[in-house]
Amino acid sequence: MTEDPKKPSSGKKDQSPLAMAGAGFEFVSSIVFFVIGGYYLDGYLQSEPLWLLVGFFLGFVFAFYSLIKRAKENE
Repeated sequence: MTEDPKKPSSGKKDQSPLAMAGAGFEFVSSIVFFVIGGYYLDGYLQSEPLWLLVGFFLGFVFAFYSLIKRAKENE
């Protein structure tokens, strides 16, 4: 009948500093992951800067996608 005072009344998630640090870590780690993958693919295929740059741009796109997705979840 009455609402529990411990539960938040709105459906929004808690935006703690730790959650924001997690978003930043996810942003950086996705770029680094794709860059490292491109670096090793360049070494394997002997096509020096090509896959490194492709990996950087794919990582950047994926990082912004995940950042926008997380922002929409927190609206």
